[in-house]
Amino acid sequence: MPNSHGAAPRDTECSKGVGRAGERTRQGAVPLGRGGGQVNSSETFAQWRSPALWDSLGPMKKSSLAAMLLALSACSGESGPSPSPAADEAQPPTDAAPVAPPAVKAKARAVEEKNELLEFTYGWPGEAAAIPGLNARLESELERDRAEALGMAREDRAARPPEAPFHGHYLAKEWKSYGDTPHLLSLAAQVATFTGGAHGNTLFDSILWDRTLGRAIKPADLFTDPAVAFATISGAYCAALDRERVEKRQEPLPLEGEDWLIGCPSLAQQAIVPVDGDGDSRFELLRVLIPPYEAGPYVEGTYEVDVPVTDPVRGLIKPDYRTVF
Repeated sequence: MPNSHGAAPRDTECSKGVGRAGERTRQGAVPLGRGGGQVNSSETFAQWRSPALWDSLGPMKKSSLAAMLLALSACSGESGPSPSPAADEAQPPTDAAPVAPPAVKAKARAVEEKNELLEFTYGWPGEAAAIPGLNARLESELERDRAEALGMAREDRAARPPEAPFHGHYLAKEWKSYGDTPHLLSLAAQVATFTGGAHGNTLFDSILWDRTLGRAIKPADLFTDPAVAFATISGAYCAALDRERVEKRQEPLPLEGEDWLIGCPSLAQQAIVPVDGDGDSRFELLRVLIPPYEAGPYVEGTYEVDVPVTDPVRGLIKPDYRTVF
């Protein structure tokens, strides 16, 4: 019978001994090593800690060996072997909290340049720089965006008559991490631009990087059925957006009006960013980033609408990604 701490008394367990290796695992286990063999508490753990022996075993035998050594540990009073990564691989996937991602070793990337044509700032965090494929993509986008911005500035200056002053353009794009988990890295960037018009503008961009696939995925790829998922999320999203509108405008929303003032912008057309706000390697929010003009006039600026990942929403996430939500 278990004691008050939930463990079986040692004298009861040890009196049974440990017979042929694998007998005390679930039905269908096979003997360990070459021809099985008898193992008891007087044998040392060193024989069974051999890397060569471990590597020669299949997943089922590894599970049996791990269980047997734990039993021997209880009988002999010796400390059992440290869990092996290979033993972890033999276990079925669970919905337990994910292991935190490895510590960031790469430096954040930051570029600041200014001349008579263009003020240009660009950067991304160390979490992104540490992933070779993602870092290469961001470097390529940096070069592309800088070349395009310089080209537009040159064209703008050349097209102006001599009496019209030219004001230098600018482009600022700073990527930030909103969650770094063992499976996914969530990034978003606010893009500020000025191209010679009456005022600057703001856009949003996002990247959801799948470490296993080695590439970016779309937010819709998180769900078994994106249409059903977006329909489920839309209720909370639209209600939260309207609350932010009321707060900004300091008046109730009219029942009728232009759609861009009171309507709910399509989720599929916005940047959707999973957010891990408490750093536990699980995303608890989906943040919808809406630029000016999409949900109100320019003067209202941007909107950031947080939608909690509730149980109904989580149930629509693909099993491969559910462990980090």
